[in-house]
Amino acid sequence: MHKIWRSLSVAILLTGCKEAPLTLEEVIERNTKATGGRNAIEAVKSIEIDLHIVDPGFEVDGTYRAARPGRMRIDVKHEGRHVFTEAFDGQSAWQAKDENPRETASPKATAALRHGVELPGKLFGLHELKERGHRLELVGQEQIDGINYYVLRLTLKDGYVTSLYVDPRTWLITRRRDIRPLHVDVDPTPTTIEQRSSDFRKVAGVPFAFATTEIDLKTGKELETTRINNIKVNPAIDQSAFEKL
Repeated sequence: MHKIWRSLSVAILLTGCKEAPLTLEEVIERNTKATGGRNAIEAVKSIEIDLHIVDPGFEVDGTYRAARPGRMRIDVKHEGRHVFTEAFDGQSAWQAKDENPRETASPKATAALRHGVELPGKLFGLHELKERGHRLELVGQEQIDGINYYVLRLTLKDGYVTSLYVDPRTWLITRRRDIRPLHVDVDPTPTTIEQRSSDFRKVAGVPFAFATTEIDLKTGKELETTRINNIKVNPAIDQSAFEKL
């Protein structure tokens, strides 16, 4: 009987010592530390990423460039030949197919490009989002594949909503979920997409995900995979590269 009571006492004591859930500010702080710290993150003024994209129907190579305060451009090639470019200059967006003249992008395509450059993982850290006019909320925790993620709801200032999943083992954002089309100008039908990020490697003191996979959560179908070949931090970028001209 003495042994039973002793075991119960230990169990009660351990239950009482269970770590309390973190606050939003604590999750942001741990993520910021894991991603190199405020100084390293904010020192990233521009990036250039060489990547390989695989969709079910095609494979292409791309060069993605972005710069603070929120401009981006991606040039896509197939078998070495330019097939597509799209860019956002901070206010408006444009597209160019093959060697055709540059055309103004649709409002939905413009929004998608703006969202992509604003989301953490390229130029900006979680700690910078509030001052950029966006809103972060701590929804709670969610078990996925045995990991009890902290779930953050991010609402960008234009109303776009996405959920960021912070892995408590590393404090990195390794999953993102939202309802959207994969390529809005190809198929505008929205679906629930989960982006899974992995193979984090430090560049200039900041860990970047060198592999991402987009999954349709309703069907489990793999929609797209992206593999990064190289990342340059703070390359010189002529700002006219982002402009329609």
